[in-house]
Amino acid sequence: MIKTDYIISKIEKYASLELAEPWDNSGWQIDLGHDYTNKVLVALSMTKDVLEQAITNDCDLIITHHPMIFNSIKKIDNSLITETIKNNICVYSAHTNLDKTYGSTTDALCGVLGLQNLVTVEDYVKITHLKDELALSQLVDNIKQALNLEQVKLINPNNIDIVKNIAICAGAGGSFIDKLKNYDVDVFITGDIKFHKALEVEGFAVIDIGHFESELPVLPLIQGLIAKTKVEVIVAKEEKPWVRV
Repeated sequence: MIKTDYIISKIEKYASLELAEPWDNSGWQIDLGHDYTNKVLVALSMTKDVLEQAITNDCDLIITHHPMIFNSIKKIDNSLITETIKNNICVYSAHTNLDKTYGSTTDALCGVLGLQNLVTVEDYVKITHLKDELALSQLVDNIKQALNLEQVKLINPNNIDIVKNIAICAGAGGSFIDKLKNYDVDVFITGDIKFHKALEVEGFAVIDIGHFESELPVLPLIQGLIAKTKVEVIVAKEEKPWVRV
């Protein structure tokens, strides 16, 4: 068993809570005051299935990327919260602080995609300039292979076919569509582009790989970070909350 404070200090040293957005709720979600932690489960989101995995694997601490609690609570009547407490499991989240730190969710995604020489712009967005030009169709194929995706969404109103300057943002990057018009970008790789944001794309292509898919690469990073404390760490098996029919 390892001191719980030591595990949390490793996370907060890597991704300081000072980096988190004011609207965010990174940090402790459920703190039951455990002095020691036996086993940790890491996941993108806190769900009933993730909780069941933690219970089955005797984990007493869950580390998630997405906060379990966002809004203020006047009474505790959420079954997921009550069941987590009943099973004596603590929950901690590293969200926008992990998105903005050096070695972020976007950095993890870029690592899987083999993109290097990254420059940070707009806090969350990275830009890289390829040494050689690449066909957009080849980039799409590379992304599918690297992330094991059957398909992606391509928004390409200007019929871009060759790319060299790539912007990347893990998670939902739609809010950066307008800002990226100020940069020399041929394609933007991100997730969760909504319909009206797609209509605003101009001057570059957008590859929407999905919110879930874009953030999965950060879980092994979190696992490795916590494993340095010598505590056992398990990565949760998560699925998208929808299926195509």
